[in-house]
Amino acid sequence: MAASSRAQVLDLYRAMLRESKRFGAYNYRTYAIRRIRDAFRENKNVKDPVEIQALVNKAKRDLGIIRRQVHIGQMYSTDKLVIENQEKPRAWEPGPASSSSRTTGSTVPLAVGPPAGLGGPPHQL
Repeated sequence: MAASSRAQVLDLYRAMLRESKRFGAYNYRTYAIRRIRDAFRENKNVKDPVEIQALVNKAKRDLGIIRRQVHIGQMYSTDKLVIENQEKPRAWEPGPASSSSRTTGSTVPLAVGPPAGLGGPPHQL
């Protein structure tokens, strides 16, 4: 592969990944990124210049499709999925006693977690 076509392919690869990361929907975003990486890996050993050009043309068309779909997805945005929340869970911090603890005299928080023997720390309520 000539240096100029290699640079063109790499630019196209980066552009497709960059544009795919703009998908609002988690499932579309991860599928597109995975599919782009797989397709480029699958064709990395192609040596025929005519076939390379055909693949580049197909990738350019696909980039246009990705751009349009990202734009449409932004027009009709949805709520994020639970899996998309990247915040780490906070440890339980005791706060001021609630009104229920004052009446019962108990200040022990309720613990909810997996059944005994399954491991993992309990989640505090």
